[in-house]
Amino acid sequence: MASAQADQMRQLLGESIECQICLKTVEDPRLCPQCSKLFCHSCIRQWLARVESENGVPACPNCACPSRLDDFVKFRAGSAIQAIVEGCAESSDDGTVSASDGEPKQQQQQQQEGADKIHQRLRKLLLETEATFIETDQRITQELEKQRTLLKQSKDNLIKTINIMVQQELKEIHQQFHAKTAEVNAWADILSKALDKHQFNLLAAKQTVENGSREELMSKQLDLEKTCAKLSDDLKAISPNVKPHRFNSHLIPEPISWRFSVRKYSAIRNTNDIQYSDLVTDDIGSVWRLEVHPSGYDDAKNRSLSVFLQLYEGIEGSYHYSVELLGPTGNHHYEDESYFELRKGWGQNHFIDLKTLQDSFLVDDSFELIFSVRALNLIDKYDKMNKRASLLASEVEHLRKEARPDCLNEVLSIRNVVDATRTSSCLYSEVLNDDLGGCWRLHVYPGGNDECKGTFLGIFLELCNGIPNKYEFTVYLLHRTDKKIVKKTLEFCFQPTQPFGWKTFLGREDFINGGYIQKDSISLRLSVKPPNALQKLSYLRQYHERALAKISNEATGHPTSVWMLIDLLAINEAA
Repeated sequence: MASAQADQMRQLLGESIECQICLKTVEDPRLCPQCSKLFCHSCIRQWLARVESENGVPACPNCACPSRLDDFVKFRAGSAIQAIVEGCAESSDDGTVSASDGEPKQQQQQQQEGADKIHQRLRKLLLETEATFIETDQRITQELEKQRTLLKQSKDNLIKTINIMVQQELKEIHQQFHAKTAEVNAWADILSKALDKHQFNLLAAKQTVENGSREELMSKQLDLEKTCAKLSDDLKAISPNVKPHRFNSHLIPEPISWRFSVRKYSAIRNTNDIQYSDLVTDDIGSVWRLEVHPSGYDDAKNRSLSVFLQLYEGIEGSYHYSVELLGPTGNHHYEDESYFELRKGWGQNHFIDLKTLQDSFLVDDSFELIFSVRALNLIDKYDKMNKRASLLASEVEHLRKEARPDCLNEVLSIRNVVDATRTSSCLYSEVLNDDLGGCWRLHVYPGGNDECKGTFLGIFLELCNGIPNKYEFTVYLLHRTDKKIVKKTLEFCFQPTQPFGWKTFLGREDFINGGYIQKDSISLRLSVKPPNALQKLSYLRQYHERALAKISNEATGHPTSVWMLIDLLAINEAA
């Protein structure tokens, strides 16, 4: 019969040293960093290769987390797991052993068995703690190396794209790089010291377990268990607090320029009619125009030419602008930075005195101006472009709603999904009211229905109460990862209490193993809309007419109610 020590070891460790694939004692063990299960090296290599060829993504056979062979932890030679596995293998190969020459006393035998159990339990705990340390060490090393690599790539790519920068800006970028690298290196030193400290404590506990007598282990059992638990918690909490870095470059954007000619100056000077340039658009999308007062404005009247730049439409903010008066022998230039508000001009009352204008710049009773505008710097320009994009997105969304207006758009949760998946039962959402007057609900079959039982997730939409009409409806099966969200759309002429939808919304395996089920529930978004805005108005009128007819029936024989009905009809017509 097998030795008592081998039996106890197998009984205590059980599945901990069993390969989860071949169900035998592991050979050349590999540890999954996610679920901490052990596998034979050959078994997990073959498994990952087969899964990758079938699904494209290798995954752990126990926890189904995406993992490659290099992600599995390989234990160092002489580590606790190697010793335990080899010990179990040797014990199982020894066959039978001879009985003891004499039968020990009952009390000594019980103490010996108790000490052995404590020893094995502590060794198992130590094994798990050592695996946590190895996994943490590898994780920290990879994260820090990734930070260094990404930081260097960011620096190199930025320098490559801005090779026309002046030396000062190059210097600033290098300074940012070195500062961030110093931060990463500082974290590397801090975490290395922390890991060294934990490793020292781990080795001390390991030495106690390996070299301590049975009596010492029994007396120090609680302390060692607390030490291992604290080590595991501290190791899991270690993480580099290095935030992603973005380099800044204050390059000056190119200004956008336009020309504006003022003609028949002698005539308009007498009347001082304000001259406006055409509306022009810059590269951000803001609309500008130049405002010229031929005989001056305010305190500059009859003394100077007044020129102002006006933000007619667009993004308010600070801009750099310039106005240049062109002349045969030379130009007159003015530039400044100001905060522009909509429809308010900024410039100079005394741009140039009228005598100098007539003597040096008038040609054929006209003069020409060039005006330009730009954002203060690239960061400011990008900020204005983002604001402009947000405005355009809002306008597009508004137009889209006018063209295809939603009457219902809600996120809802379906619970008790796991049991329904096994029993192929139907789960119902709460009843949702649209803005027309209809009531809707979803029928969800996590385990499939009819001929699709056990193979697909089925989802159907029911018009619980309302007027039969054609609607377009969209169902989103939500996921924490945007790329895995499932979206399907149909158009159907709904009749009350007659569900319509998809028997094959999503395959059963993808649904169960794809991470859609969270805490025994799934999240869905439902959008219901008429085919277009005119149809929505038509549907709204149908619901109003039905409501008014109901009021009319209830108001029969009540003159006051009839007059109220007439008022309601007038309001409806006005709407």
